[in-house]
Parts: sequence; C-alpha cells; structure tokens
Amino acid sequence: MIRRSLTFILTMTLAGSLYAQEQKSVLQLAEEAYAREEYAVAGALYKRQARSKGDRTPVALLMKMARSYQEIGYFKEAAGFYQQIIARPDHPAAAYFAYGEALRQLEQYDSARQQYALFTTANADSIKLKEIALRGCDSAAVWKPAPVQLQPLKELNTPGSDLVSGVIKQGLLLMSNGYRELVLNGNAESNPQTDLRTKQPFYKAYVYQQYTQGNATMYLEELVPKLLGKYDYHIGPVNMNRTEDTLYATINIQGKKVPFTGKGPVNGVRQLQIYQSVKTGGKWGEMVLLPGINVAGHSSSHAVLNTDGSILYFVSDRPGGFGQTDLWYAEKQADGNWGSPVNCGDKINTIAAETFPTVNEDGILYFSSKGYAGLGGYDIYRVKGGKTSWETPENMKAPFNSGADDIGLVLKHNGYEGYMSSNKPGGMGRDDIYYFADLDYTNRVNHIAPPGVIDHSKQPPVTPSTGTTGTTGTTGQPPVRRQLTAEEEEDRRTLEQLKFLYDYNSARLLTESRQVLDRVADVLKRRPDWKIVIASFADNRGADQYNTDLSALRCFSVIDYLVNKGIDPKRLYYANKGELEPVNRCKDGVPCSEEEYRQNRRSEMKVRW
Repeated sequence: MIRRSLTFILTMTLAGSLYAQEQKSVLQLAEEAYAREEYAVAGALYKRQARSKGDRTPVALLMKMARSYQEIGYFKEAAGFYQQIIARPDHPAAAYFAYGEALRQLEQYDSARQQYALFTTANADSIKLKEIALRGCDSAAVWKPAPVQLQPLKELNTPGSDLVSGVIKQGLLLMSNGYRELVLNGNAESNPQTDLRTKQPFYKAYVYQQYTQGNATMYLEELVPKLLGKYDYHIGPVNMNRTEDTLYATINIQGKKVPFTGKGPVNGVRQLQIYQSVKTGGKWGEMVLLPGINVAGHSSSHAVLNTDGSILYFVSDRPGGFGQTDLWYAEKQADGNWGSPVNCGDKINTIAAETFPTVNEDGILYFSSKGYAGLGGYDIYRVKGGKTSWETPENMKAPFNSGADDIGLVLKHNGYEGYMSSNKPGGMGRDDIYYFADLDYTNRVNHIAPPGVIDHSKQPPVTPSTGTTGTTGTTGQPPVRRQLTAEEEEDRRTLEQLKFLYDYNSARLLTESRQVLDRVADVLKRRPDWKIVIASFADNRGADQYNTDLSALRCFSVIDYLVNKGIDPKRLYYANKGELEPVNRCKDGVPCSEEEYRQNRRSEMKVRW
C-alpha cells in the first residue's frame, strides 16, 4: 500500500514537471515581456510573482517590477515598491537613484534629494546623472513659474494619450490612442489592437478643427485614412511642411516578425521609421520610407522642418550619438533629397534621452530631455541655433514643466497661443493636451522686459487703437465722418450690438462667436472703407494687470479670426479694458452669480468710417 502511494506521488510529480516544461512560468513570461519592453504586461506578471513569493522574492525581480510601473507612468506605485526595496538588506545601490527618480516625478524634491545622496557607484555616467538630478532638485526650489495659465483641452483629452504634433491652416495635427473607439470617418473600432507596453491602443494620426464656416460643430477625423489606415501599430507624430504638400509620419516597423535586437529571449523591439508622402494635383501620393534617413536596426522618428524647410530635424538611437536617443539633422540638397544625417552635437544632446523636437520660431528649436537639471521626467527646453551650433538649452520651467513627462510644445502661427502634453496628475488620461495663451510670450522667453506699450512687431499685425479708458497703444485723430446711408446705418447698428462671451480665464472663441464673426467679416467685405475697434473685457476676479492682459488676448482672438477670414489687419483696432466697465453690479467685493460674471467676459465692437 505504501509503495503504491509512493508510486502515485512520483507519477504525479513527474507529470507536473513535464507540464511545467511545456507551459512557461509566470516568471518566464514576465522576463520575456520585460525584454520586449512590454512594461504593462511585465509589471502585472512580476507583481503576481512577488505576491506568491512574499519575502522570498528576489530583489532583482522587485527592481524590474518597480521600473515597469515607472515606465508606464504609475509613479506613486513605483515609489512604493522602491521604498520596500531599500528597506531590504540586500537592496542594490541603484535602488536609491531609481527611488529618487520616482519621487522627483511626484515633485517630492526634498525626499528625492535624500535618496539621490545615498546613491553611490563607480560608473562615470551614473555619477553625472546623479549630479544632474541633484541640481534639478535644487532648481525646483528656486525656479519661479511663468505667469501663464495652462488649461486642459477638454474637447480633445481622453482616458488614453493625446498629443498635438503640429499646426496647419485646417487646424491641429494630433496623435492619440484615445479616439480609436469613436465614430470617425464613418467607422469605429470596437476592439482596437493594444500595445502590450502600455496596455493602451496603438496611436493613430488625426486632424482637428474647432470651427468651419457653415458648420457649427467642431470636427475630428483621421488624417488621410486612405494613406495611413493601412498601417498597423503606432502612427505618429505627424507633421507637414509650410505649404502643406509634404507629410512626414513616424510609423512602427510593419510585419508580424520584428527584427531581432538581441535584447532578450524573444523578438526584440518594434522600431520606428520616418515615412513621407507628397501631394500632387490635390492628391496625396503613396507613403514611402524617407530616403537616406532611416537606418536598419535603429529607430528614426519625430521629423520636423525648420522655418524655411531646408533642414529636417529628427530623433534617433543610431550609432554615433551621445545618449539613449539624440537629435539629428539632415540638409535639403539641390535635387530635393535629404543629405546624410548629422548629430546635432553635445551642446544639445546628453547621455540620457532627447525627443519630440518642434520648431515654432525662426532659429529656435524646442525639445524634451531627461539629461538636464530639470523638474523630473521629460522636461521641455528651448534653444537658439541650428545644425551643430547651439546656445545653452533653457528649461521652460513651470507651468510648462512638471515632475512628470512634458513634451511637444507647439505654438500657433500668431506666436502667443500654444499647446503641449503632459502625464502629470490631475488629467483625464495617460497624456493630456494643455492649451495656453501668453500675450507676452515672445518677450518673456527672450528675457526682454515688457515695454510700456505693446510692441506690435512681436504680436499679430494689428493697428494699435485706444478706447476712452484702460487702453494700450496710441492712435491719431479720428477721421471726419460722412453721413451713412440707411443700409450702412443698419449694418453699423448690427455690428455694434454684437457681444462675444468667453469661458472663465479663457481667450478662446466659443463656437457661437465664430459663427457671428463670419457675418462680421461679410459686412466688412461689403464696407471696405470701414474700420472697427474691438474692445474686450474680463470679470473682476483675479489681479487687475492679469485681467488687462487677458482682455488683450481676447482682442487678439477676434482679430486673428477676422484676419484669417481675409480682413486687412490695418482695419482692426483694439482696446483691452480689463475689468473696467462691467455691464452689471459685479465689482470687487460684490458677490455675483456665474452668469453675471459671464456677461462681463465679453468683446464688443465700434465702427469707424
């Protein structure tokens, strides 16, 4: 009886052993996912393994689990894991640095500094990164945030990741994984393919326009789906040249098999490549790999042109760089092709990662980096220069930067409105789009003291005007007025009765305001000798100077819209009145309803002829 029982036990043990060999263990699956950089999957599997092993979990496994959570933006959870790791006697020295990084991403700079200080190593690059991180903690304590309000763009943000990659005449170029299940271009994806690195759908490219004449609704649609719809995996960022007849798109390597990179026991990382399409006769040509730019076995991505289109900047991890990913450039040749790529040099590239370049001003490059003394994660930098000749990159500081990843600062052509993305706490999803309007942006980033009156050479081309109070700018003597005809008088009355309202702390035109401004443009085209003064106001909440600046932004919003509708900017005057001349009882110290406040957030018009 005993022998029979023992035989049964041995048989069952052997069967279990054979089954285990056929079925990969949780740890094997976790290690393979980690090697593929599928951090969302790896993190969950490591956590499952750690739960079953308890205190016997190897510290190396815990480190990989913590890093997996950190890589997908779960900084609080990662910090908790690192705290457990450093409490163990067998923890590695690297745990202190990793814990410091997680704390800095949570903007706990004093605590982060303590962890960085405990990190010791003989590796020169790691020592350099430690020094950079400590300077970043010090900088966070003394840097003053810019007087700019960032507003989440609610109509575009989703629970996924959403980014603006460029501005075109039609609207904004976007990349997102949060729109996949929306009905766009007549289709919706009920079960979009998921990127195992983040457990989020793959990115696609989109175009967004807030308003078009004759269409009162905002629209969002896939960007040229006939071209980009046939590609799998990630698409984006996308960009266009100034004439909008050449499209550059970053796309993952296609095909079921991925070129092996030697990073693990399974297929390697699906690298990025830059594609191009040219529009001829109003039709986009086929997407083709950009000749001379892509390198087998390495990623090339994030293509962006300088102002005149003669230089292409991009991101790559190819040999010859200084860090994990570097900024590179290629020059356009006489035959229209791009020359051999050149590294932008160590004045801009670091031993860490640089990414997401954008060009918003002539001779200025914006990019994100982890290699400078910043606030944590990727910070946005602005640098003057070109090719391999650069000044010192300048951190954009708060509110543009935070402890999280801040990327992709894109300015509109007016030079004072822009967008960026961040995965900082408080958003709707993984990465959220933030909008800002900064009337003094150009002066501020160039460290020029604001003058007593607005320098219109650095603002949208408008003729300065004045109202009776609260004015900015100068004006000459008003022209002698002739008698208006009955039809003209009716048009004048119509324009001067109009009122455009704004959301709180915003200069963006509402959809109904854009519809009305279409009619204003029609009247001004019929009356070519007319000029108008746009007077804008704010409610009484906030500082006086801030409200004056905000009302100026509201003036510019109206002016920009009319200029884009074909109205000569020389016919457009403005008066930024701030919180002066409320239409109701709402003054300082008087409690008001939200609707009463709203009526004071307005723009009005006066006709001059």
